[in-house]
Amino acid sequence: MEIEERIRTRIEAILVNDARSFSELKKMAAADEPLETDILADERNLYHRIINGYRSALSQVNRLLEQNIDSLSGFYRIAESIKEKGDLQEICSRIVDRILQDFGADYCSMLFQADSDSLCVEGIREEREFLRIHSRNSLLAGGDFENELIRMAEQAQDCLSIEDVYKEARFNAVDFPGVVRSLLCLPVVLHKTNVGFIILSHSLPAFFHDDHVRVLKVLGAIVAHLVFLHRGGRIGPCTAEAPPVKASTTPLPEPYSIALMEFETDDPCGRRVPLGKEEVRGIRLHIQRTLEGRESVCFYRERELLVFMPGVPQDSLPGRMRRLREAFERWRADRPDERRKIHLSVGCSGCEGEEDLSRILELATLVMHRDD
Repeated sequence: MEIEERIRTRIEAILVNDARSFSELKKMAAADEPLETDILADERNLYHRIINGYRSALSQVNRLLEQNIDSLSGFYRIAESIKEKGDLQEICSRIVDRILQDFGADYCSMLFQADSDSLCVEGIREEREFLRIHSRNSLLAGGDFENELIRMAEQAQDCLSIEDVYKEARFNAVDFPGVVRSLLCLPVVLHKTNVGFIILSHSLPAFFHDDHVRVLKVLGAIVAHLVFLHRGGRIGPCTAEAPPVKASTTPLPEPYSIALMEFETDDPCGRRVPLGKEEVRGIRLHIQRTLEGRESVCFYRERELLVFMPGVPQDSLPGRMRRLREAFERWRADRPDERRKIHLSVGCSGCEGEEDLSRILELATLVMHRDD
């Protein structure tokens, strides 16, 4: 209807201007020296102006149609990737992955606050995509930025759109990474209460527009329904593994995936410090029991674990992440008095066989340790 009104308005303006011009010509023709006018030329001019108006409006309609088709295709791929999944963390991981691939965002995160622990799934796309799952309240540029952003979104009671974070006075003290210029923040509302937030950012200012906001609101409604099902007990741990990848007739570089696991504990002052090496060694034993084929786990930076998974494509990563967290939870279950004090952050990336592993590990370290 908006496009139709715009077309009609343009044609009416052309006709009104043409009638006004014709009236002025008649007045001038009634004078002592009438003007010689080419009626056919005037009609051709009017015809061309109307056709140009139609072409401009049709171009806008086609552009809007392409955007809607892209949005529907993106939603279809999201639905396909999560429809048989039962674990909320795995669902969030797949949604973040699809947003980074299909909706043009450089950064995406989904943050949920639970009674016992919070869940945050972050994804960043620079040289390549990297996902991080953790419970620490430190998005992008740190806790102060997260608190201010959430406060602004709650005050707006709607999707918060910031065209340029450097022009927002409340962020003057925040040292943003290069991945943040324009920003969207949508509260996930369940029973009139904010249960989480979906955050998108891009390195270009004013990148997001009204269509992005509409798409994000629809996605937010879907996520709110998934949280409702999860809290109602009708979504449980998913045990089905991803179907095996069919062999291709054309030889391709073997894919591989990596996962970086960081462990922290609360000290007597409530600060998070690295978990002891002996405890990490015990976690490693639990993880080794879940590995398959040529997968292996080793120490990284002394108190972190690096899981190397040859032959595992990126599409299978969310399921692998769930298995790693389940192994960690089994280890933590033996320490009921310390469960709430021990935290896990895990980041993962899928890679192709020809990529440089050292560069991928460098990117993983930068994402996992922004404070450093």
